[in-house]
Amino acid sequence: MKILLVLIALLSSTYTFSQTTDNGEKHKIVFQFVSGDTLSQHSLVNNLKNLREAWPKAEVEVVFHGNGIFMVMTEKTKYAKELQDFAEQKAIKLVVCENTMKQKKIIKAQLLSFVSTVPMAIAEIVVKQEQGWSYLKAGL
Repeated sequence: MKILLVLIALLSSTYTFSQTTDNGEKHKIVFQFVSGDTLSQHSLVNNLKNLREAWPKAEVEVVFHGNGIFMVMTEKTKYAKELQDFAEQKAIKLVVCENTMKQKKIIKAQLLSFVSTVPMAIAEIVVKQEQGWSYLKAGL
């Protein structure tokens, strides 16, 4: 019984050590964001900040489409500063769906200057997953 307890203690300390030394270098995460809800936008920003703090070397991309596009529009966003900080640090890539732009009659000039576009959000997410990226849906 004592040997079992020692083994469990040893394994749990090894697990804790590996968690604390993980800088995220091996991780690739793609977020899908489709919500126009400001609480969801706030939650996304908080999640991205926490992720950057815990795993500063992780590769992260956020794909905005549907009503999520409002978060990266110059006239509608409440989070331009936070998103710009992510982009300037090259910490997080922010991309917008061109199909959504066409559907909502939004032109590139209406978007924050540091975001890029992809032809189709869903295809971008699928390709990332096929390349081994972890997928997270953010928002409602």
